[in-house]
Amino acid sequence: MQIDTVLFDMGGTLEDIHYSDRVPEIIEGKMEEILGMSYGKIFPLGGGEFYSYLQKRYGEYRSFREKTCIEVHPAMVWNDWIFKDLSIPAELIFDNHEKLAYFWETEVIVRECRKEAPEMLEELKSRGIRMGIISNTGSFTQVHRSLEKYGMSHYFEKIGLSSDYGIRKPHGFLFRDMLGRMQSSAEKTLYVGDTLSRDVAGARNAGLYGSIQICSEFTKLSDGEGGGEYEPTYRIYSLSDIPRIVDDINHIN
Repeated sequence: MQIDTVLFDMGGTLEDIHYSDRVPEIIEGKMEEILGMSYGKIFPLGGGEFYSYLQKRYGEYRSFREKTCIEVHPAMVWNDWIFKDLSIPAELIFDNHEKLAYFWETEVIVRECRKEAPEMLEELKSRGIRMGIISNTGSFTQVHRSLEKYGMSHYFEKIGLSSDYGIRKPHGFLFRDMLGRMQSSAEKTLYVGDTLSRDVAGARNAGLYGSIQICSEFTKLSDGEGGGEYEPTYRIYSLSDIPRIVDDINHIN
């Protein structure tokens, strides 16, 4: 058996991610900037209380999507879940839904490319390995813009986002559809991600050759203390280990 395709998760895998501690300081100004409303009309209390409110509402949506594997359109996420009790005109939310989603995924959540990622991707490319991305994301643009920022877009043939599909990992459809788009086969594909409940389970659900887990700060938040039902085929602590794993599978010395 020869591995010829490696698919990647984005946040927590190709990127290190963590929650920003600056959000309470900047959120009043960001909401005014995005929505074009004075902060006092958006929320009666200060930035710290507003951030706590948003986290609670976002947590409610997160519970829903984890149970259902449904990724709701970001306009509806912000209108029906996060801002549901606030007097913000729906047209403002709908017109600015991507700005809101992008803010959440790049300023509430801080992202930085793992330092070993570019060299690892170049090594896989030199071996003729085909690559793609499957990412759970509430934004239509964040993954694309982050890859451009890191100078890594050219490594990936296809990018599959839950925001585009309306379906989230671990649902196997995302993986099967990506393999169809790339004309790759499940038995020759590895998936690399940081969670058991989404990434490892998704790879198993789609019948891939195997999965590689690399832990991130968000791994326990996503998986809980129990970790999940499945175990990865390989567990690593640096992306630099991936080319070696591929070589071992393909019996390359």
